Amino acid sequence: MTVSSNVLRIGVAGAGRMGRIHIENLLETRFVQVTAICTPVKVEQDWAAQTVPEANIFADFKDFVAQDNIDAVMLVTPTGLHKEQVFSALQHGKHVFCEKPLAMNVKDAWDVYYESLKYPHLKVCCAFPRRYAAQYMEAARRIKNGEIGGIITLRSSTTDLHMDNEYFINYIKGSGGIFVDCNIHDIDACLFLIGEDKLPVRAYATGTTNVFPQFAEYGDVDNGLGLVEFECGSLVMNVYSSRDNRHGHHSTTEVIGTKGRILINGEPRILPIDISNEHGTRYLGALDHMDLFSAAFKAELAGFRDWVLHDTPANFNLKDAAKAVSIGSSLMDSLRAKQAVPVTTL
Repeated sequence: MTVSSNVLRIGVAGAGRMGRIHIENLLETRFVQVTAICTPVKVEQDWAAQTVPEANIFADFKDFVAQDNIDAVMLVTPTGLHKEQVFSALQHGKHVFCEKPLAMNVKDAWDVYYESLKYPHLKVCCAFPRRYAAQYMEAARRIKNGEIGGIITLRSSTTDLHMDNEYFINYIKGSGGIFVDCNIHDIDACLFLIGEDKLPVRAYATGTTNVFPQFAEYGDVDNGLGLVEFECGSLVMNVYSSRDNRHGHHSTTEVIGTKGRILINGEPRILPIDISNEHGTRYLGALDHMDLFSAAFKAELAGFRDWVLHDTPANFNLKDAAKAVSIGSSLMDSLRAKQAVPVTTL
């Protein structure tokens, strides 16, 4: 589809937690119009009708994707539906903004990537907001400029606030595993910072279930550590994730080069405020991922808008998104096999 106006008309599939966040951000984004929302859930339909009264509401994706007043489809649906829905959107001539991860398994992720190549006139991306976070963009620029020399290793972690409720436990059961669900952000951030099409070849992972022993029943862990080796021993990626961070959410990345290093989000602070009293000094931390990266989520949408409307260079990389699924899935395989495994890319 060729967009003929200066306004991008977006249809959003999914109006759950993340869907609502994206819709609300879209409503604040200039030169974007939410023209349709698709969800089979009645409470989500009611919310959508009240929040975006001018949008058409659909329960069936087939009816939704066929609408002529949609230039681009945003998928905030269960990951298992992504492949089918991306294929359908492309067949209907729509650009696609897909939430992470790209797919639930390696084959589906690479199928999506290769299918997108058949539609060079359409833009297809997988959402990874750290690519649009100011600190990651600046780090990528300095790495590209050679300020720390060649990359030797990258270390990235995502630690989420401790929660222990029924919603959280049920979410973990179907999340795909800590390396696919949680560390997928770290994996993609590292691929973004590498800035080259490097091939991952081997993965090893381990972890513990000291806090949530029941996670072992799902083949998952509450704290995980993974190592990924790239072709010819060119570099190593180290990722760590936790579901048990008592002080809140903390995402940090370190890139070590032959001439120096770059540390991103070294301290888990949300504002540059130090609070000192008789108990010592503390600073304010983020409670969740949105607290820390809310501006990046909005910048990402603006980046997608400009990419579609004006062909402005974008930070999205669908091949990296497929590669991230390969890496995350291999780390989960290694975790369960208790040995190093090859990384499968198709």
